[in-house]
Amino acid sequence: MIVRIVITDANILIDLIKSELAVILFRSGLFRFKTTDFIFEELYEVQKLHLQPLVESGFLIILESGQHELHEIFKLKQNNKGLSFEDCSAFYFASKFDAILLTGDARLRRHCTHNQIEVHGLIYLFDLIVDKNLISYTEACSKLSYLSKINPRLPHNEVEVRLKKWNISNF
Repeated sequence: MIVRIVITDANILIDLIKSELAVILFRSGLFRFKTTDFIFEELYEVQKLHLQPLVESGFLIILESGQHELHEIFKLKQNNKGLSFEDCSAFYFASKFDAILLTGDARLRRHCTHNQIEVHGLIYLFDLIVDKNLISYTEACSKLSYLSKINPRLPHNEVEVRLKKWNISNF
């Protein structure tokens, strides 16, 4: 079985840490999780400390940008004024590895879609986690409800659909 590579944006990493799903998801074997050095640097020290054991055990790989990568990322940034340098680094590596890009950033999602890069967000990960029975319906509802309260950028309608579905499935 070929395991797809995913490149994770900072907002996904942060939500996975806050929902206490990073370890479960990264150790699941569903994907090979990677992020860029620039995205990792966006995180607070406490968030990096939370992810460090996953990095050390190889469940989260931090992609280092050399001269060639920096040059390509700078070119992307110059041609895409609405994207941050970190966004461009994620897009660059997703393109390079034919990877899925995980982000909640609307501009980056549109850019990926326009350039035929597979892109998904947190709801997609929750669907996978539930479908693969990595957590219970009750736990999924609890964690998604919590995230929807602290992250106003989550798609409210999609959150509500999942909460209703998983609450019904619970009975």
